Amino acid sequence: MRYWITIITLLVCATVYAQNEAKTILDKSTAKIKALPAVEIDFTLTMENKAENIQENHEGKAWMKGNLYKLNIMEVENYYDGKNIYTYMPEVNEVNLKNPSDEEEEMLSPTKIFDIHNTGFTQKLLSTENGIAYIELYPLQDDKNFTKIGIRVKTATSSIEEVRSFGKDGNDLIIRIKSIKQPSPLPADSFFKFDTAAHPEVEVVDMR
Repeated sequence: MRYWITIITLLVCATVYAQNEAKTILDKSTAKIKALPAVEIDFTLTMENKAENIQENHEGKAWMKGNLYKLNIMEVENYYDGKNIYTYMPEVNEVNLKNPSDEEEEMLSPTKIFDIHNTGFTQKLLSTENGIAYIELYPLQDDKNFTKIGIRVKTATSSIEEVRSFGKDGNDLIIRIKSIKQPSPLPADSFFKFDTAAHPEVEVVDMR
């Protein structure tokens, strides 16, 4: 009996240690990003379904300043000015105006990616190999469309290199960070808002 109690105690302690170490690693990465007055990110977004042999790659670019962001991906420009989300589709000359409470739009926010581990997840450090820590996040609630999120961090620089969402339907989303830097010059707040006055030909669809 004492043997089993000892084994169970060790397992619990190891799990708690892995959770604490995972949080420490991710908190360092978050602090590094938040320390910059603004951030410019180049990345690749991959949509993958191994069962269907599907893999689509898209180049993207994002800018962040506080809670403001601009995200260019798949020929669509997404803006968040701290109040509204603008989704501009040049091909159809249309911009949709939404509230940031829409879950689909919130998942697009690059400001969420780097701090996601602190919002409703348990976290566990699974491995540290070749200077890369691999951490998995497990949602506390079952209403998500994914089972877990995997994050790879370069420990020497506390830089997040990859974020993977494992979809319940077999569709995974992978974000691979190519570069993160401070933009020069720093973008004004107006950079994160779609300028309707400068684009009178664009139809504005208010979906709030």
